[in-house]
Amino acid sequence: MSTIETAIPIVQGLLGLIMVGAGSAKIIGIDLAKKDFERYGYPEWFRFVTGGIEVIGGLGLLVGLVFAPILAVLGGILIIATMIGAILTHLFRVDDPLWRSVGPAIYLIAGLVVTSFLLLSF
Repeated sequence: MSTIETAIPIVQGLLGLIMVGAGSAKIIGIDLAKKDFERYGYPEWFRFVTGGIEVIGGLGLLVGLVFAPILAVLGGILIIATMIGAILTHLFRVDDPLWRSVGPAIYLIAGLVVTSFLLLSF
């Protein structure tokens, strides 16, 4: 087994756990998530939708590790789309400093790498 074949499931699992955690925090409505979405100027329902997408995407990555790799691909696509939205929000909607986009950019790259690798495996 090559290094990349070992690394991809680890990155996939970590990204899945991170997204389930981040999405759950948005759905539960922890203060930081509420304040951020208020600062972004998004309605409260959008926090629930974003959190739901993150949880579903993360669960897709996690379930795809064991059962159906296609679920990991679909989960990866959801995460990629969500992270693109997060980066655009930080850069253009609220004019945040560039460092605020680093986390979503890392998750975007991880999602792209995992999803690309999985698609090439089919």
